[in-house]
Amino acid sequence: MHWPGAGLARASDASTAVSSHLMAWSCAVCGGEESTDRYSVPDDASEGGVDPEGFRPSSDQFGVTVARVVTCATCGHGSVAETPSSSAVRVAYEEAADPVSLREEAGQVETSRRALAAIERFVAPALMCDLGCWTGSFMAAAEERGWRAVGVEPSAWASGRARERGLDVRTTTLQDSAVERGSCRLVVLCDVLEHLDEPAAALRIAHDLLEPGGVVYITLPDAGSRLAKIMGRRWWSVMPMHLQYFTRASATRLLDAEGFRVRSVGTHAKVFSARYYAERLGGYNPLLGRLTAAAAQRSGIGNRLVAPDFRDRMAIIASTST
Repeated sequence: MHWPGAGLARASDASTAVSSHLMAWSCAVCGGEESTDRYSVPDDASEGGVDPEGFRPSSDQFGVTVARVVTCATCGHGSVAETPSSSAVRVAYEEAADPVSLREEAGQVETSRRALAAIERFVAPALMCDLGCWTGSFMAAAEERGWRAVGVEPSAWASGRARERGLDVRTTTLQDSAVERGSCRLVVLCDVLEHLDEPAAALRIAHDLLEPGGVVYITLPDAGSRLAKIMGRRWWSVMPMHLQYFTRASATRLLDAEGFRVRSVGTHAKVFSARYYAERLGGYNPLLGRLTAAAAQRSGIGNRLVAPDFRDRMAIIASTST
């Protein structure tokens, strides 16, 4: 399992105030300039303010966006119509902290083990780089399986926890990873691309880090899934930290454009405690979330690891040319 914590947007100034780009909207996948509205911003949304609380991994601000979300008329990709300032986003990620993720590390490692089993059908263990690694659970699982791992994470809190686990994690951004070009057999971008105003730039960096025939492993919310369509703006992946809303088609299109060959696309079920999933109901009804979590604890199943597959998340493995 991976937690959001990429914080890979470029910083252009020291201010933390939100300011929208003055440039006209264009699709981050195909460059199209025509769009239709998808999700409007409610009166109580966070438009006009980005803060670390809304950008923590266990945030339950479901249905809240920093700006109106639109859908590209050409390729169907979704994104916010106006992006917050890169400096505001950078500061939010640098200051993000989430003790709940410490409680859930066992599930995060198990999710990562399952991912690595799929990845190793395509490549054998060697050097991997985890971009936006949060507290390093994917790296910990990889090292168990014989990989050498290095990570990049802008959150001072999360990267510090990763180093406490004995992991080689740098507190910096994707652009400053200092990892040698062409040295990695695997680059991991779990729950990262949806946070970026320029996801294509992140894929180019990943491509540069990979050796010939290396693979990138990506997980994303699937905005084209049946559940996402049914729930609309109340879907739990509509959140302040998400700037992009990929479908399987738009993710594949972007990977193709950046020189990758998609090898596998599947759903991505995350392993969490039953208590954690119960607590997420608080994003819809705080009282219900508290009561359900308490009931799970009383029944003795609160700490049991579960991995329900809602089929609204995707995991993609793509390779460079050999």
